[in-house]
Amino acid sequence: MLALGRGLGGLVWARGLYRRAVVGDNLRRAFGDTLDDNARDAVAAAFFRHLGLNLMEFLLLGRLDREALRAWVDIEGLEHYRTAAARGRGVLLVTGHFGNWELLAARLGAEGLPITFLAKSQSNAQSDRLLNATRARAGVRTLRAGGPLKEMVVALRRGDVIGLAADQDAGPDGCFAPFLGTPASFYRGAGYFAWKLQAPVVSAVIFRLPDGRHRLEIGPPYEADPAWGEAEAVQRLTETYAQRLEAAVRREPSQYFWTHRRWKTKPPAGAGNPEGRP
Repeated sequence: MLALGRGLGGLVWARGLYRRAVVGDNLRRAFGDTLDDNARDAVAAAFFRHLGLNLMEFLLLGRLDREALRAWVDIEGLEHYRTAAARGRGVLLVTGHFGNWELLAARLGAEGLPITFLAKSQSNAQSDRLLNATRARAGVRTLRAGGPLKEMVVALRRGDVIGLAADQDAGPDGCFAPFLGTPASFYRGAGYFAWKLQAPVVSAVIFRLPDGRHRLEIGPPYEADPAWGEAEAVQRLTETYAQRLEAAVRREPSQYFWTHRRWKTKPPAGAGNPEGRP
């Protein structure tokens, strides 16, 4: 089944069936000064094979028990989560569309973490039902992004973990931070709630390994300084998140979700520039 996914992704790349131009543009923007055309094409081809593998792995998720998930995905840095959780204010776990982020959520659940992921509704109702049914079978609880915030606040206050994939373009109202050499619009939610509720933040990324297994890495916690106002807290925390995600993308560029138009929204003058921070 996984070989089928790899082959399907390779076919999509070779035939240009899905956003090949978008992937090429994104890679040129991110790595045009360090990778030539052939090298970027190699990254793009590997990305599409990775995307095919992600799809097949997601379909397998609901069939795996906790022990199988633990054997498939190693975790490094679990002590960072425990340090953050010990503060008793809940934990915001931020990740991005990197590696197999759906597997990341299931693996944390298999570890017994009280985690709920914020998830956007899909425009296709049938796809939305399939996604959430598969997540539920894998033990992943979800909250609708853009829905009432009360449940999220209550969960944090009782010490739960709220997971967010916070790297998609947030439009002109987002928080702009440097990302792969260009300011990008990020959602403000993680930074805002970390400031408002004084909840610590941990970043997490999951890497696909050459042997077909995965490694989930959790970084040291960070949080808002009580002296910061809202604007400064959101800017600084978003910049920290962007830097950590960028480091993962530079390590394994073929594992980032390049089909998203990451730099679609242009920043206002001075946005994403630490010198212009409020």
